[in-house]
Amino acid sequence: MKNKKRWFSNLSIRYKVQYIFAVFMVITIVLCFIFFISITRLKITNTYREKNEDKLNFVEKSFSDVMAGANNISRLIMVNDAVLTYLRDDMTNTDKKAISDDSVRSELYSILNSFSGTYYVFVLKQRETENYHSGNSGSGKRSAATYSVKADMGIMKPDPDVLFSDSWYGEALKKNGGYMVVPNNRGAFYLNTNVEFVSFTRVINDMDTQKPIGLLAINIPVRDLKQTYENFASDDNQIAYVDSSGSLISSFLSQEDIDRIIDDSPELITTDSFHSVKNNRVISSRKISETGIYIICSSRISFFEDISTEMIILVLGMLVILIVTLLLISSYINRYIVVPVSSLSESMQMSEGEVPSQLENICVSEDEIGNLHKCYNEMTLKINRLLETVVEQEKQCRKAELTVIQEQMKPHFLYNTLDTIGYMALQNTREEVYDAIETLGIFYRKFLSKGSETIPLSDELSIVKSYIKLLRLRYDGMFEDQYEIEEGLESASIIKLILQPLVENSIYHGIRPKGESGIIKISVYSENNRMHIKVYDTGVGMSSEQIDKLLKGEDKKSFGFKGTIDRIKHFYQNDVYVSIRSEEGQFCEIDINTPFQHI
Repeated sequence: MKNKKRWFSNLSIRYKVQYIFAVFMVITIVLCFIFFISITRLKITNTYREKNEDKLNFVEKSFSDVMAGANNISRLIMVNDAVLTYLRDDMTNTDKKAISDDSVRSELYSILNSFSGTYYVFVLKQRETENYHSGNSGSGKRSAATYSVKADMGIMKPDPDVLFSDSWYGEALKKNGGYMVVPNNRGAFYLNTNVEFVSFTRVINDMDTQKPIGLLAINIPVRDLKQTYENFASDDNQIAYVDSSGSLISSFLSQEDIDRIIDDSPELITTDSFHSVKNNRVISSRKISETGIYIICSSRISFFEDISTEMIILVLGMLVILIVTLLLISSYINRYIVVPVSSLSESMQMSEGEVPSQLENICVSEDEIGNLHKCYNEMTLKINRLLETVVEQEKQCRKAELTVIQEQMKPHFLYNTLDTIGYMALQNTREEVYDAIETLGIFYRKFLSKGSETIPLSDELSIVKSYIKLLRLRYDGMFEDQYEIEEGLESASIIKLILQPLVENSIYHGIRPKGESGIIKISVYSENNRMHIKVYDTGVGMSSEQIDKLLKGEDKKSFGFKGTIDRIKHFYQNDVYVSIRSEEGQFCEIDINTPFQHI
């Protein structure tokens, strides 16, 4: 990322504008395309949802028609005199003789012949009476009679124990005369064929007493349910009937396909109506009231197939207009802004020491760029007139500033040193005072250095060692001085009197306020043709706020430090890096990074 930023920043403004417009054009086209796709997809999705709704409405109506046929059959059976007479508990022997299985079956056939479709009908009765078929007596014995029609569906036998259990007969009683639809047999019928069916079931009540006297089951083949949706079913449109547990009742899909659809959207069989979009398909479901059966419709979204040719032409036309507009804007900016600015920039690039020249025919317009051209020409005239004078004045000013700073440092150091010798005169012996004065004399002989502004590093170290010797006479045992000087750097050239102010700050502002003995270490080493001068002390240290204030020259108490840094920056023309590393109560280290010079 950094390399890309550096590469882009190094480009000319002409190429920057071209790249920016290219990126902007691509982004705009992509965003427009995404916006178009999103809006179109939303519209197509809504269209498919509406189509699914229409399919669900049609399939539900067709299913209801099938159930209505079964319901009409059940109503006719429930009011048939032969059926009711046979099911009543008070049927006499005469009635039994008059009402035979064949006569009841005949009535059932007569009713079914009035309806289209295939139905397999069972009329069941159950009594806790003497089992007259076996000739044995005893309470609690049950017998059941079953009547069926449409034998072409194969042999099917009912299981009375299941049919009169709570899950069938009990649930039918709860309907209070209404019907229930039971899918997938539930083990109530034995079959010798692979025909699948759903059972339309309801309780038969006595017309006079309105008490339950039997159970009616009308089995409807699943193939009749397939006719309700087969006109819609295809690879792109899938329709299925499932129960509330997700078990497949009727569909061209497999149970695994249905399980996968329901796993993606469990709400399909938990809500009365549901729609979702998953994997480029619109999936809808609806619960058929009072049956517990759900219709699931899954339609594949054919995005590109559903986009009209007119819409594609319109979008392509808009893209062409957008691209042409952006290209025209780019051309205008390049011709009237980028080219004049680039030419002006190239003309203004000058090597060191070169005098700026007049610019000709860069821009003849009267706008801001034209004014910039005129102003630059006027500026070059003024620069050419003042350049020599300014350069000469700068040299004189710099020399005078160095002289003033150095002269300010001399009395500052001399005052502190004489102050130290004065304390010694009151507390130490004459020999020690003499030794201090002699050391001060050595210090100034090295310091004056025949008026030279720079001295060898060895002489600078001799100066600071003499100064430390003077301070140790006054503060005996307060600090220890250490030196780490890279071999071969003793002859390196260094601006004189830069170590002494730093050492003085370390003692007076670092070690002395701490109230315990400490260490002052001076390190000098070279790196990448530059020289590092470090002064380290184990004093009170500084906070980050104090460091920031000191480096900015805002600390009024650090005159020696500020003057030293100003001298170094003036001498090396600001090619100096000063950093401070410190931890409060532990240490402080000043690092001065200067160009490496030999005498």
